[in-house]
Amino acid sequence: MTRYLTAVVSVLMLAFAFGAWAQSSPPQHQHVAPNLIDGAVHPELIPDSVAYRLYLVAVSTGQNPTEAAQKRQRAHLMKTGVEDTDQRILVSILSDFRAKYDALVSEYNDAATAAAARNKTTDVHTLLKKLDDLVQSTRDTISVRLSSRGVVKIHSFVVSQKKNMKVTED
Repeated sequence: MTRYLTAVVSVLMLAFAFGAWAQSSPPQHQHVAPNLIDGAVHPELIPDSVAYRLYLVAVSTGQNPTEAAQKRQRAHLMKTGVEDTDQRILVSILSDFRAKYDALVSEYNDAATAAAARNKTTDVHTLLKKLDDLVQSTRDTISVRLSSRGVVKIHSFVVSQKKNMKVTED
């Protein structure tokens, strides 16, 4: 009986010792963005509209691009496998997209600056809706102006790039 009691007390003491150790161990600190979608893990969770927005912004250039910016853009477009004729059309579409994109962002920034001066905030969701509309109209333009093969290649390429994207959900 004494052995049994000693064994039970020993087990209880070990259990309390491990419990106390677990409570006193420092918490693990992790920096994970809330609602982060990692395209390398779940590319299917990234909407095509978001993938297109990221791609169009990354590949487009400003109104008067430098030679270096033009080379970078050509290098990106070469990766898509789109024919030269479609590439030239796409460069024009991208230039138009970027001008409209920059205008929307500038308009939002001006409104945000004015609102901040009055201790108010602006609704970023309005900007995001306008950007979504711009992306959709640009996709529509791509569908109309490029060859059917070019449209398929661009779409396949953009979708394949989701694996390199990380986005947050609302």
